[in-house]
Parts: sequence; C-alpha cells; structure tokens
Amino acid sequence: MSLSAFYSKTDGVTIATGDEKFGFRLNSDVTRGKFKMGESVSYSRWSADLESNSGFSSIYQVTNMEPLAFLYDENNDGGYGGAISGMGMSDAGNQVAFNKLIDNTSSTDYIAASGYLQYEPIKGLIVKFNASRNMYFGKSRLFKPTYEIGAAKRNTMASLSESRSQTTNDLLELTANYDKTIAEIHNLSLLLGLSQEENKYEDLSASGSDFENNSMSLMGHAKSNYSVGGTKTRSALRSLFGRVNYNYMMRYMIMASFRYDGSSRFAKGNKWGFFPSVSLGWNIANEPFWENLKETVSMFKFRLSYGALGNQNIGLYRYIPTLSYNTHALNYPFDGRETSMGYAITAFPSSNIKWETTVYKNIGVDISLWNNKLELSAEAYIKNTRDMLSSRNISLATGYNSSILVNDGKLRTTGFEMQAIYHGKAGGLKYDLDLNLSHYKSVLKSMANPDYLYEYGALRTYVGGEIGEFWVYQTAGIFQNQAEVDEWNTAHGYKDQNGNWQPLQPVAKPGDIRFIDQNGDGMLDTNDRVKVGSGTPKVSLGFNINLAYKDFDLVANFYGDFGAKRYNYTKYQLERMDHVFNYGKNALNAWTPENPDTDIPRAVSGDPNKNSRTSTRFVENGDYLRLNNLQIGYNLPVKYCKKMGLSNLRIYVGATRLFTITNYKGYDPSTGSSVGQMGYDYAAIPLSRDFMMGLKFGF
Repeated sequence: MSLSAFYSKTDGVTIATGDEKFGFRLNSDVTRGKFKMGESVSYSRWSADLESNSGFSSIYQVTNMEPLAFLYDENNDGGYGGAISGMGMSDAGNQVAFNKLIDNTSSTDYIAASGYLQYEPIKGLIVKFNASRNMYFGKSRLFKPTYEIGAAKRNTMASLSESRSQTTNDLLELTANYDKTIAEIHNLSLLLGLSQEENKYEDLSASGSDFENNSMSLMGHAKSNYSVGGTKTRSALRSLFGRVNYNYMMRYMIMASFRYDGSSRFAKGNKWGFFPSVSLGWNIANEPFWENLKETVSMFKFRLSYGALGNQNIGLYRYIPTLSYNTHALNYPFDGRETSMGYAITAFPSSNIKWETTVYKNIGVDISLWNNKLELSAEAYIKNTRDMLSSRNISLATGYNSSILVNDGKLRTTGFEMQAIYHGKAGGLKYDLDLNLSHYKSVLKSMANPDYLYEYGALRTYVGGEIGEFWVYQTAGIFQNQAEVDEWNTAHGYKDQNGNWQPLQPVAKPGDIRFIDQNGDGMLDTNDRVKVGSGTPKVSLGFNINLAYKDFDLVANFYGDFGAKRYNYTKYQLERMDHVFNYGKNALNAWTPENPDTDIPRAVSGDPNKNSRTSTRFVENGDYLRLNNLQIGYNLPVKYCKKMGLSNLRIYVGATRLFTITNYKGYDPSTGSSVGQMGYDYAAIPLSRDFMMGLKFGF
C-alpha cells in the first residue's frame, strides 16, 4: 500500500490572480495464489482566481493605459481610476481594477478510481480485467459589479453568470497475455483484448443582470435578462486489439499488432476502422561474427516499422441533422400570441465522414556502447494523414446556406529524433545525462477546396504550404528625407484607368517605413506579403540531468527550440502608434531628424503610412533554452523508515522555469504552440517561477 499527497498555492503574474491545488493518491495490491488484485483511488482539487478584463488581454490593458492615470480614485464607483477624460485614450483599462472588482473564479474536483483482477491459470498466461471511472466536477462564476474606472470604462448594470458541469469517463478492459520461451532461444508474447470506453458530459448554466446592489450577487436577486442553458452529450468507443511479439535469441525481432475500433461519432457504415501495424528489428550485436566487438558495442539494432493510427476527434453528432433555436427569427403562434421559439435544421448533416487515418513509416537504429554505459538512438519518420476533415460548399438548391464536412484533407509530416544517454559514476556519485533532439515539418497536401487559405495575423495555412508559416510585408528601412520619399514614389506605383500616376506610398513622409512591392503591380496589398520563416522550430532540444549521492538526489530538466520565428504582437502593441495609446519606452527612440539611426518609425497619430501593418518589423528569432525544472530530494534510510512503520519516505524541494536564455524581446519565446497559432505571441502573460516542497511516503 502506498499513499501520497500534495499541496500547492501559486500567486498569478497579474495581481489578484492565482490558484490552489491539493490532493492525494492511495493504491494497494494483494496476491492470493493465482489471483492478484489491486485498486487505486485519487482525489484532487484545483481552484483559481482568474484574470478579468473588458475583452482584451491583461498585457494589452496594462501596456496601453496612460501613465498619468490614477490607479485608485475614491470618487469613482468601485474606488479605482482609469482613462483621463479628454485624452482620447479609450481602449485601455485598469487591469488592477478589473481583477479586484470582477469576481471571476473557477474550480475543478477530480476523482479517479480504478481496480483490477488478475488470474494466471497456467504459467505464462495472465488474464486481467480492468475497470476505472474518472469524474470531473467543474464550477465557474463571473460577477461583474457596477463600477466606474476613469472616463472610459463604466458598467452601469451588474451581471452574473454561473455554470456547473460534470464529466464522466468509464473504461472496461479485458486482456489475455501469454508469454512463452521455447528452448531458451524462441521468445513469444501474445496479447488479445477487448475494451469499452464511455464519455458523458453535462452542464447547467444560468445568467442574470440588474442587481439591487453589488453585495446581493446571488442569481435569485437578478431582476432582468434571465437566461438558463444546458448541454448533455454522450460518446463511446469499443475496441478489439491484439499484438504478437516474437524474437529469436534477441537477434531477430518482429511485432505485429492491430486495432479494430468502433466509434459512436460516425454514422452507420463508417463507425469501424481497422488499424494494423508491423515492425522488424535486427540486433547485429547478437550475431556470432560480432562476438569480438561485443565488449565495446553490446547492442547494434536496426528497426523498421509501418502502420496506421486512427483519429476519431471530430466533434459529436456531426453525422445527424441538428436543430437550432430561434434561427432566422422563426416565430410560431402559441395560445394566440406570437412567440420566438422556432427550431429549424440549419446545417446539412455530414453523414459520410469517417475515421481520419495516419499511415506512418519509421526507420531507426539503437546502439549501446561499453556495457550500456552510452546509449544512442536515431529515428526518421514519415507520417501521411489522410481523410482529414475539411469543408466543402454545397448548392443553395439544397435549402442550406452552408457547407458540409468531408474527408478530403491530407497532411504530410516528416521528421527525425535522436537521443544520447550516458550513465556515469565518480566515487559515490552516480549520474545520468540524457540529451534528445527532434525535428519535424508538416505540409498541408490537399483540402476539399484547393484554394483553401486560413490566416491568423501573420500566420498563413494553405494547400502546399508548411504549417506555421509567417507571411508579412517586407520592410526596407526608413525614409530619411523628402527627397527619398519622392524618388521612391516616382519609381514605384501604377497608372490608373485615367492614366494618372498613383504612387506606391502616397502619404509617406520622412520617418515612415519603406515597404517592398513584391509583385511589381505598384500597389501594396496582401499579394505583397512574403514568407519569412516558420513558427515551427527546426530543432527542439531536451537535456536531463539525474544525480544521486548516498541518500540525496537531484533532477534538472532543460528544453529549448532553435530555428523558429516568433511574431511579437506585444511589440506591435507597444510600437504601433496608430491609436492614442500609451506605448513602450522604445517609442522614445522613434525616428526624428535628430535621431535618424533607428528602426522605429516616426511617432504620428493615426499612422497614415500604416507603419504598423503586419511586417518583418515584428518577426523575431525565437531561439531559447530554459531550465524548466529543478528538484532536490532526500530519501530517509530504510532502517529509520521501518521504525516509523513506513516502507519509504522522501522529502523534496523544487522549482520550475528558473531561467531562460534567449534574444527574443517578448515575454515568452515558447508561446504559441497550437497548430493554428504556431509561434504567435499574442500579448502572452509572462511565465512565473514556481517553488515547491513535498513529502512522499509509502507503507
């Protein structure tokens, strides 16, 4: 039996935010003859005071609030200050006020319970039954009181929204595993299993407005704008799976496996998918001719693999028509009155969608040197994903003004992974050094619409392009005088239909940025944006250090990305100069006739030349290396643990994100890791350092 518990409390980067976590885990195992059983129970709770705002991120609010504004103002409702009347700075707000005044909280309770029963009828055959249930209970509350924050931000009617949710994940699994060694040279392992997963989700939400005062913030006290909503979903997955492993004297190895999965997310006829795989291995170091080299190279294994993986994460109920409430203002008469309670089918069902499949090919090599003191591995892979969901427009003759989902998308990913592990010893000190490198590149090969284009700011995704590409306007320095402006506009522009010359940058003045007309049509538009790199790193690095000396140990983890670009939206906010905002200190280095040696354009209200447009000005090198985790522990000697009735006792202290080495000028070079926002630093909150201490023991 073992028991572990944890507790942590963290203050957020912004004021009046933070979270608290605590929980425990208990597990035990019992053996009786040919039977073995065990269970595990865990509970954890997370509660947080979340950031509040008026529609913009906190970094946006903080950086754009004028420096003359008062943080506190007892004359305002709520006691906080903000934008000053008459200065026109209306977009920014007091983030301290938002976080202090607005009650924005969330909590989650997580309960997990699992158990297994194992039976070994004959030697080598193990039949095992597993059952588990995971439950999540969520709660959120957002109360916006009446307040006045300076001249710009007012809330004259208090509002409250609350929600409750429950998620239940059930798993039943039955497996039979047989291991057999024949004549000490043939090793065979067989696995056959059945499983069923069921996921249920339901929530209830309510909202209301117009409270008597800010102290009466209960839903029952709302006077208007009542709203109640709820959701209930259910999905399931049934699977038959198997695996065969065989090796001859650990020299020749073969593994074959399959999964036959049926998902409720697809319509009849498309529910089931078959996903096989096979891998081959050859350990040359176990060949007779390698005997003389074995003391130096104990393992030299080549491996190949080929297989398919299925993906069912397409959303629920896509294959059946769904009803939408009050669509197109459908008003039905009821009891002599017209009521807005119309329901109608507005989306064409995508009844033919099926499993998304990824076919992978791998080739690799594993090497161990000097009695496994140094372990090396390298692997290259190709992944072709087919039947990706994409949208196809349908004829208006169907009665629907929309599109349907079809399995027409294809994605190709290529990459490699390398790892080196060194096990060393110096006196009483034992250490392990682990270095791993990886690289990948994903290219969108096709979509239902061959002209598919998705843009997120500087990011562009299109058929034939790499995921995470940055497409921006290219800059060519700053105009230093009017003669440069005139010369540029004389050489670059176009003649309109009346034969009149239209210069490329007609409102440019000294101090403005010069932009390149890439296609030579005399106009600056989206066709002039060029690819300047990708948010996907060329190489990702991880480095782990494990040290052990007597009863003490140390673990350190480093990771970083290299060869990646970052679009610094925070820099854009601090240097855009197209609105009446507060700006960063770099604005003091803006171009003037007396300060020509700068890459920051002139400070001019309204930005007539559009110096702030998406350009190379905001694209930076995103290389970084971070000490992500450091932990030091002490293990109490066994003899002292026994005196306390314990099997083990460990005390540890640790910290996360202690430092980052980078030339990136934003707050966090690791931001923007999702596919649609790869490398995009959208005014991200700076990462915090976390410090912890813990106690772990077993009976």
